[in-house]
Amino acid sequence: MKRRIIVGMALPVLLAGSLLTGAAPAAASGGAVGGSGSRYFLNDSWSGSANYSLNYGRATDAVYVGDWNADGRDTLTVRRGNSYYFSNSLRGGSTSTKVNYGRSSDTVIMGDWNGDGVDTFAVRRGDKYLITNSLRSGTAEATVAYGKAGDTVVVGDWDGDGRDSLGLRRGDKLFLKNTIRSGNADVTLSFGRSSDRVYIGDWNGDGKDTAAVRRGATYHLSNSFRGGAADRALTYGRSSDATLVGDWNGDRTDTLGIRRPDPKPAQPTRPSRDLDCTDFATQAQAQAEFRRWYPTLGDVHQLDQDGDGAACETLP
Repeated sequence: MKRRIIVGMALPVLLAGSLLTGAAPAAASGGAVGGSGSRYFLNDSWSGSANYSLNYGRATDAVYVGDWNADGRDTLTVRRGNSYYFSNSLRGGSTSTKVNYGRSSDTVIMGDWNGDGVDTFAVRRGDKYLITNSLRSGTAEATVAYGKAGDTVVVGDWDGDGRDSLGLRRGDKLFLKNTIRSGNADVTLSFGRSSDRVYIGDWNGDGKDTAAVRRGATYHLSNSFRGGAADRALTYGRSSDATLVGDWNGDRTDTLGIRRPDPKPAQPTRPSRDLDCTDFATQAQAQAEFRRWYPTLGDVHQLDQDGDGAACETLP
């Protein structure tokens, strides 16, 4: 799973594993994709056009990205309450698996916690993380305390060991942990401006997750946590789109996707003027006008006074 969304980036400065003490939260990583809409445009190469486009779920669904069956390809799941609907292919239609897990009020993140190739649940409650290594209902297999309840969690494979682990975002600092256990961070990064939008992925297939900055619709990607110019820049989608990161084609390299708001339905046209029953010579004429507008605007002329679906019943 290499799809981490956070906020805030400048040039990283490496420190030693330091103590986890307070600061402001940013946007979540490893959790639900932001935005709204049921249209997805996914790119499996570094080009400006989508290789996959699909409609999936509802515009209001919470959406996660992950590899749910260990085939090396990331796909989507939608969450409604505490129900998760998993799909193992990049197409619309019915889901592959439904799982009920946790509470509808839980904050949930996804990651490959044990390195088996399957992304699974972690429920966050305050500063506690309840982690499971399977996509089924039941109790957590591990519980760890990390950071503070107000921290923002990020998820990634920071050291290339094949296992995802936790990180925390506070202000301009990232606190990255290389194992699923309580305690101090293994690496602390100064990571710049909280106003920047940052995504995490394995951009070059080396097995380690690093950062990309999004500004408008342009992404600046780095293949290491170091200062200097970005390794790649790409403009993709629109500034109003929400961003997804995943390995859509199984080539071990993460690339971009977007979630786009559904287009607003066209506003129905309205009659050029208001009509009364006296404007019609026959009931049939009034009924035709009633039927013309009723599906979109209802009884816009108020021709059906008793609500029985018949307009201007006193006319011949």
